[in-house]
Amino acid sequence: MNKGAIDFKQFSLAPRRKPAVQDTNEGRLEVAADEQAADLHDQAPAPLDNDRGRQTALPRLPEDERQRRSAKRAADQDDTRRRLKSLKRAKDRAIKFYVNVPLEQEMKARLVRAAHENEVKMTVIMQAAIETYLEDNGY
Repeated sequence: MNKGAIDFKQFSLAPRRKPAVQDTNEGRLEVAADEQAADLHDQAPAPLDNDRGRQTALPRLPEDERQRRSAKRAADQDDTRRRLKSLKRAKDRAIKFYVNVPLEQEMKARLVRAAHENEVKMTVIMQAAIETYLEDNGY
């Protein structure tokens, strides 16, 4: 089938819906319900009262009170931001520093073998060796 030979008659189409025939009583009820909904929508919401006569809707705060609360919230967020930064700085200070040490091939092989036989990492052995050297020499 090529593109030029395609026709709309080859596709099945769903029949169009016919407007529903309404019973006269049902139609009047639906129209009345729609009018009531529109009237309720147009009216402003009245404040709700509970059994004790108090309003359940919250009153709107004055502009100066809203600004004061907004300023307090901004100050709290700024304080939190500063504390987070100082915490990150303290964490950065605790970061370990790395040292590159060129080793001869034979020493590297011995280090690998010692780490494997003792089931520890090579860095642990290196740190222990450096610590021992520094303590022995008074540092």
